[in-house]
Amino acid sequence: MKISKLLVLAVLIAPVCHADDSLALAAKFLDLSGTESFMQQTFEAGLKPSLDQMRSKGAPADLVESIHAEARNYFQENFKWEEMRPQLAKLYAAAFTEAELAQIIAFYETPTGQKTLAKLPSLTQQSMALSLSGVQANMPEFQRRVGALIQDYQKKAAQAAAAAAPAAAPSAADPAAITVPAQPSK
Repeated sequence: MKISKLLVLAVLIAPVCHADDSLALAAKFLDLSGTESFMQQTFEAGLKPSLDQMRSKGAPADLVESIHAEARNYFQENFKWEEMRPQLAKLYAAAFTEAELAQIIAFYETPTGQKTLAKLPSLTQQSMALSLSGVQANMPEFQRRVGALIQDYQKKAAQAAAAAAPAAAPSAADPAAITVPAQPSK
């Protein structure tokens, strides 16, 4: 009887222990992969096009640098790694099994894994720039397509409204529909 109670207890506790192991492995992966630094670099990379656009439109360099400094300060004030790390670890623990996390960590501990981690931020930024340049180059075509969709939608909406409108007598609320009766001739 005592053994069966212990088995039941073990079955109930096992998922909790497993979750703790997965969370620990996920947290190790986040640290090993430099996720905190990567997030900071991603913020900087996302900010760069706006700053470059300001410069290209003639904004004074000292103003652009002040805005950049303020954006960095704002990010540092609001990006709390110690609060985000456990939340990210939960995401990774939910997405990968304990065995998969262990394999991912094993890879990133190799020289090839370390090289991947070192190159990934730059490759990601370059990939994004390439994909955005293609999208931006074809933006007029996209705008034309969206404009056609909007015009088609407006046309259909107007037709539906006209079809739904009752052919009732003109109301006083519609001054254009009011006619003045002819004066009787004397």
